[in-house]
Amino acid sequence: MSNNNHIPPPDMGHGVQYQASAQQDGQFGYEERTRPAVELTQVSPYISRSRTYAFVVDNDGNPIELGSGRFAKAYLGEERWVQSKTAFRRNVAIKILQKGVSAEDQLRFQMEKELLERVQGHPNIVELFASGESDNPAFVPPQLRDRVESDFMLMELLDMSLEERLKGSRDRRTRDDLLSQSPAERLFRVLEYMVPIATAVEYSHLIHDVCHRDIKPANILIKLPDPRLRGSRLRVVLADFNVGKGEDPDSDVSMTRFQNVPGTLYYQSPEQEINQFELLVNVQQGSPDVEFYENFYSNIQANDTFSLWNRPEMYPIVGIDRSRRKLLLGRPWNEPTESNVRAKVTKAVGRPADIYSLGALLYYLASGAWANPKSLYEAFYKFIEYEREDENNNVAAYIEHEYRIIQNLRAPKTENAETGGIELAPEDRFFSYKHYLDGNGELIDPAVMLIVAKAMIRNKPDSYCTTWDLQTSGITQLVHDLMGLYTRFGVDPAAASALIDNDNYPIQQRSGLMSRTWSKLSGAFRKS
Repeated sequence: MSNNNHIPPPDMGHGVQYQASAQQDGQFGYEERTRPAVELTQVSPYISRSRTYAFVVDNDGNPIELGSGRFAKAYLGEERWVQSKTAFRRNVAIKILQKGVSAEDQLRFQMEKELLERVQGHPNIVELFASGESDNPAFVPPQLRDRVESDFMLMELLDMSLEERLKGSRDRRTRDDLLSQSPAERLFRVLEYMVPIATAVEYSHLIHDVCHRDIKPANILIKLPDPRLRGSRLRVVLADFNVGKGEDPDSDVSMTRFQNVPGTLYYQSPEQEINQFELLVNVQQGSPDVEFYENFYSNIQANDTFSLWNRPEMYPIVGIDRSRRKLLLGRPWNEPTESNVRAKVTKAVGRPADIYSLGALLYYLASGAWANPKSLYEAFYKFIEYEREDENNNVAAYIEHEYRIIQNLRAPKTENAETGGIELAPEDRFFSYKHYLDGNGELIDPAVMLIVAKAMIRNKPDSYCTTWDLQTSGITQLVHDLMGLYTRFGVDPAAASALIDNDNYPIQQRSGLMSRTWSKLSGAFRKS
């Protein structure tokens, strides 16, 4: 009787040890070995199994391109399990560096590899199978060798980005037209996109201290449900960490120190939009105070950095005194004293930027993929700058006030007897609420708008974070509030996916008494 599956006895000092060995069929077995008299040879406890990867080509022998970015291209590839009895194979995506890109973009590609490796293990983060530089000159097809390097990432293959899903640019039959749905139905569809991404960001922030810093529909990938499987569901994953930031005790993996942190205007945080700006300053050797003489639009806050142009040394900023026009550095100025010199402030871009982008994304989706989050932020800006400490200086009170005015404007008005016109309160005459409307002209639910505002309006008592707290855990409260939207509509979050009909397979029709009961319940829910 074979003893391959039994647990080996411990070594009791009788000159015999048990060592794991890889059998030909891939199972672990145990071999009895005599212990050497002098010293044991260290044997690795690991086994290895080979997988091979190659580009997939069309009938004409040309590689099949899936997409192209700023410094990399994606092609269809194939993975084979070499030491598998079933000759398992599947399609993958090969992301490969283009030739002729800048040194910073090359570095960005390397950092994306490292950050993506760090955050592996979450179901809503794109899976990375392997990465590196090929030492096989035949790996890259001849048609591509003058256009790409041999530096690659091998990742799971998905169907399309969320941007393509919303616009129908890849396949119009799979387009998700959010404006064609009722507000309640649209909300559940939006949550189907938002909750997975928010939980992926929570995982990357709190478990691996990694920030994405470019959350937008183009960087969210979709796996459509299999139309052959009734239980198949939409899969949503976060991808493209190429402008991300990761920190550990020994290194800071980011591009912030090299140049502006890129982003997409619709979704990037204010600290990304104006990531660096100039100041005319005086610096004095040995002093942590820096005098400045110019006004600036962007706020300066703790964790931002200060430096002189064409000087490598960077100083952390710990505070600002606007009344005295002074910056306070985290350590005294170590270089020679200079007057009227041009300096630059680099904004810190970390976890708060991701929270802002999630709020902007939620607003865009809730509006039916129609509204501009930057216009909403501009509407918020007067309240953002309101600094008086009172009971109304919080996001909830602000949104409640805004919706109260909107309801007043939308209510029937009384006529002025003297002029014969409609009478409006003076504070309402110039108030515009178009940024609170979706693409159909309907008012966005205030509970949704409150979450949007708490993400995009930072630094208030009930905001999800402050812009200078780079270690904020506010993403957890954002996830909690998103899940709470299900409860607001009387739905158990665990069963929410059952409410969303999938266009890719037919819904079985019910009949009889159960059918009529179900129709009444469904109709009542949709009307609510």
